[in-house]
Amino acid sequence: MRIGTSRKDRLGFVVFAALASLLAILVVTNLNNESTESAQSVGTFADQAPATVVPQTAALAIPASTPTTAPAVIPAAAAPDEDAGGVDGSAADDGAAGDTSAEDPGTEAGDEAPVGDGTSTGDTTSAQGDSTVSGSADAQPAATAVPNPQAPATAVPNPQAPATAVPNPQAPATAVPNPQAPVAPVSNVPADAPSGGTFTHTLVASVSRPTLHTTPGGPAFTPTFNGTALPAVNPTVFGNALVYRVIAGQPGDAWAKVYVPARPNGTTAWVQTSQFNWGSSNRMLQINVSNNTVTVFEGSNVLLTTAAVTGKSSSRTPLANGWVEEIMAGPSSAYGPRLISLGIFSDALNSFGGSIPKIALHGTNNPSLMGQYASNGCIRVRNEIISQIAGMMPIGSKVVIVG
Repeated sequence: MRIGTSRKDRLGFVVFAALASLLAILVVTNLNNESTESAQSVGTFADQAPATVVPQTAALAIPASTPTTAPAVIPAAAAPDEDAGGVDGSAADDGAAGDTSAEDPGTEAGDEAPVGDGTSTGDTTSAQGDSTVSGSADAQPAATAVPNPQAPATAVPNPQAPATAVPNPQAPATAVPNPQAPVAPVSNVPADAPSGGTFTHTLVASVSRPTLHTTPGGPAFTPTFNGTALPAVNPTVFGNALVYRVIAGQPGDAWAKVYVPARPNGTTAWVQTSQFNWGSSNRMLQINVSNNTVTVFEGSNVLLTTAAVTGKSSSRTPLANGWVEEIMAGPSSAYGPRLISLGIFSDALNSFGGSIPKIALHGTNNPSLMGQYASNGCIRVRNEIISQIAGMMPIGSKVVIVG
């Protein structure tokens, strides 16, 4: 087909092209709009669950107010008895009803502070209002008794069977015999032996653990040194017999009083003589720190006297009563060949060489110090003298340190 070239043909062709272009624009626009809408999710009211109907509640009718009547008076006999008559204002409830004395020391029991009309509330006898303040009764209607709506209580029979005596399934207790030997009764307490003279009775333990008592037949006790217990042990830690010096009692007595090693020096105890064997000595060892001498007596006779070394100023030899507790070999050359323990402790030292500081008479490896105050509290004599003294003194003999 051949398109005409006339003016009319050209005008028609332009109109046709314009319409075709417009149609193409509309088509493209419509396609773009449909793509955009399909990519979005739009919610509508139709997608939600229908709302439920809320039921309407009928309005409540408010009753009209009614006048309040005066409180009814409860008879005194019907008032509850909470505290043995306490609510009736009696003495059994002082401080519970109307008694403010515990909170207010200035108010008497049952007598509160006066009210504004000058009338005291102390005449009120019930916490329930069964009595009123004087002058206010005329303003209220007369009170009437209210009957008790509850039925009178009746006795309820006890459904339980009466209790019967339950026999004791345990066998009756019997006296348990004491496995320990009974303590001998004390009829006559021995008197202290005379302090003068050289004679003394001695006790040599015959059991491994003799018991020490505070009094004849009294409580047992253990001597101590600064809290360290010093129990009676036989034989001693050095293997010697345990021997005490007697200061009250004699053979035939059930009890005897003895010196025991302890701090303070001079501690005594009572022992049952059945645990010991009796002995005696008539010799005494005297140590004089005023002139540094050692003397052996038998009665009034001087058997030996010699120069000695005693404690220096920082650890003086204590003045005390003791006894020849035990005799042993010197532990080193500094102590010489023999050592005599005196049953006495240092007053100045609490320990010596890691041990309890007990005073002893012994030899020396430095005899040039004789007559001086140079020891730690022990008494030193020449080696030949200590061996002689050790052979002269029976165990348990008196020892006195004077000054």
